[in-house]
This record gives sequence, C-alpha cells and structure tokens, in this order.
Amino acid sequence: MAGAPHCCMMQTMTEDTPPPITDTPRSSGCVRLLGILFIFLFLGGGFVIWKFADLAKQGLAWMNSQMVTQDINETFRHSVTRIVSTDGDILEVATLETDETVTKYDMKSLFNQTFYLGTTISEIRTPVVYRYHIKLSDDWQLKIENGQCIVHAPALRPSLPPAIRTDRMEKKSEAGWLRFNAAESLAALEKNLTPTLEKRAGNRSHLNLVRESSRKSVAEFVKKWFLQQDPATRTQVKSITVIFPDEIPPTGQPRTLPPTVQLDSVP
Repeated sequence: MAGAPHCCMMQTMTEDTPPPITDTPRSSGCVRLLGILFIFLFLGGGFVIWKFADLAKQGLAWMNSQMVTQDINETFRHSVTRIVSTDGDILEVATLETDETVTKYDMKSLFNQTFYLGTTISEIRTPVVYRYHIKLSDDWQLKIENGQCIVHAPALRPSLPPAIRTDRMEKKSEAGWLRFNAAESLAALEKNLTPTLEKRAGNRSHLNLVRESSRKSVAEFVKKWFLQQDPATRTQVKSITVIFPDEIPPTGQPRTLPPTVQLDSVP
C-alpha cells in the first residue's frame, strides 16, 4: 500500500510533462525559403544591373550623337622640286588603267646551294593609270593617195611617272622558314615600285594595248586640225590611215593597214 501512491504520482507526472520540442522541420523550411529568396534576389539584381548597363550604353550613344563634336583635319604640305613646260608639244592619245602585280622572290642558301634557307616572297598589287602621248615636234609624214591620207605618226611614248592608286593597293610578304626579312623585303619592293612601273609602261605589251586607241586619236587629230586647214584637200580625202614607226618592217615598206577613220559621211 505504501508503494501505490508513489506509482500514481510518477504516472501523473509523466502524463503532465510536455513532449520535447524539436525545431528541425521549421528550420528546414526557413532555409529553403531563404534560398529561394536569395535566388530571386540574385536573378533580379542581375537583371537590374544588365538593364542599367543597357540604358547607360544607350544614354552614352545618345550623348555621343547629340552632344559630342568630332573634328578630323588633314593637312597637306608640298615642296616644289621641278616645273617643266611641255611647250605645247604633247598630244595625249590614250589612257590605260590596269591592275599591276609586282612580285619579288628572295631565295638564300649556304655552301653553294647545298643548304636551303628559304625564300621570302613579297608582292604588291595596285591599280595603275598609264598615259601615252606623241610629240608634235617629232617627224610627221602625210601623203594622199587615191583618196586615202596616209599618216606616218611619231612614236608612242609613255607619260612618266604613271599614276598609282594607293587607296586600293594590296601588299603582302611571307618569309622563308629560316628567313626573317619579310618587312625589309616588302619595303624595298615598295621603294622601287615607281621605277618598275615606268619600265612596264614602255614595254611592247603595254604599247600594244593602247595602239589602236592611239591610232584613232591621231586620225581624229589629223581630221580636225590638218585637213580642215585646206578645204580642197579635205574634199579629196575619203579615209585616214595612221602608221606608227614600229609598224614599218626593216624592208622600209609599211604593211598594208585598213583605214583608221572613214570620212565619207563627214561634211
């Protein structure tokens, strides 16, 4: 009997004591909520920064177009080195514009070409304008036979120096495997570009390109300036044939050429 109240007391105390409180579920939910908030803040902040940068860029562009003034000045200086008069002795007869390519190959070897050191290749490509003329003071010969005016004109000459269009010039240089002179080779090629093109201007291939245009220009010159001085002679002439000195063979007899200009329809 003495132990019964004690057991009841222990049981009562056990039932009235609240269970222990655990914070694990609530803490996990807070962590997840904070993580989600952090992600939204991070993404939102990034969007705000990106949008601000875009607006700032647009604002700077507007300021640059509306408020900023840019002045670009080019100055030119010249030093006259020579002025030469043609004395009215030049008759320009043709113009030729072509793309010229000048290439330089620089090969080097050792021990009498036993050990190859490589080849440096430099190249310049540029449009060039050539002009051709004849000299009025050179020898001219005109004769009329059977209604044909045969003109032995002076030789074609290139007008030097040729005009180089530097705005469309293309340059490149590649050094060989044991060569390190690409820049130097290209600079040397560019330095000698004008003398090289001057030689090309007078070669036979270039002269042949402008020969027929030059022939027609000389014929028009004869028609307008020589034949008009003598109306009686003009009525006798039905065509003009122009012959250049290099078209006369060694035998001295010029080859037969078709008329350069027909004058039948010209009043």
